[in-house]
Amino acid sequence: MKSKQALIERFKKSLNVVSTSVRSVVNKPGGLSENELLDLILNPVDYRVNLPEEPDDSVVITNCDVEKCNELGNEVLARGEVAYCILAGGMETRIGEPKALVRIPNFGMSLLTLKFFQAYGNGPIWVIASPSLKNRIIDHISSQSGLDLSRIRIIEQFESYRLEPDNQISFTDGEPNLYPCGHGDLFPALTSTGTLKEFTERGGRFVCVVNVDNAAAFLDPVSIGRHIISNANVSCEVVEKNAEDPGGVLCNIEGSHQILESFKTHATDLARFKWLNTNSIIFNSSLNIAPLGRTWHRVQKNIDGKLFIQYERLLQEITEAYDTIYFGVERTKRFLPVKNLDDLKNIGKILNADLRLI
Repeated sequence: MKSKQALIERFKKSLNVVSTSVRSVVNKPGGLSENELLDLILNPVDYRVNLPEEPDDSVVITNCDVEKCNELGNEVLARGEVAYCILAGGMETRIGEPKALVRIPNFGMSLLTLKFFQAYGNGPIWVIASPSLKNRIIDHISSQSGLDLSRIRIIEQFESYRLEPDNQISFTDGEPNLYPCGHGDLFPALTSTGTLKEFTERGGRFVCVVNVDNAAAFLDPVSIGRHIISNANVSCEVVEKNAEDPGGVLCNIEGSHQILESFKTHATDLARFKWLNTNSIIFNSSLNIAPLGRTWHRVQKNIDGKLFIQYERLLQEITEAYDTIYFGVERTKRFLPVKNLDDLKNIGKILNADLRLI
């Protein structure tokens, strides 16, 4: 009890040196507030699952009527019924600059600009970005030519305090270290701003979510048509896993097929699972996503050789909440992730060789 009280006192004391403007960012409704963060530290909840199982191969669909799917997808794209949601992330990167803004070598555009040119159809383009990155993205977009700015909307996600291993707020040069609260920010960001409601009321039907650092995740009419034909609430693209691939995998958890991150299981090895999550998800805009994004997961992060603690929420939570159809895709056609500088250089070569991706 005494140690808890000491932690509380140290935590609150550290807040006294944080500026009002920063505290207002952290305490923005929908995010991980100071009070909620302290409660998570004091009253930890273990959301990990035991013994996830490998799904039966029949769970993943690898074929479709390409011609019919393409036709259906193009129809709804032309009518503006598909929102393209780009997860642009925050400031942190292993390649020297935020991934959204980094330029692809020998290709002449950034990863984010590439995403804009991959946004076929007439629907809105939503860029989900951290408050720290928002202004840089706005300046970046303003400097580009050939973009339909009327389609693009920047939507702020949420930021909270990064922690030291002893659960105290991490500071650098007297300023608290903030971090974006994870892909699961999508749900409160779309609902709290009224963006999803507005889109649906105007006749919008589908939201296609992709990572900015997946160069092959363009707004594909075949993927949209495939989702429609499947009568799915949610569809998720998965790819056959390589041994070195990080990321969530498709699992069978007590009869429910979900995407599972490694930190969400007591199992020590997910390498044996076949299907890797690509973070490319389509969901019906009529779904009630307001309850999503309320589960916080304690995650260890190694940044420049130093260990930190973050609480994050997951985009994959939607696969737990709603029955999801899983589509197996070819790696080079739908999954070209950029994790480091070597990946970035290779992406430029691939894009120049395959203009279908643009």
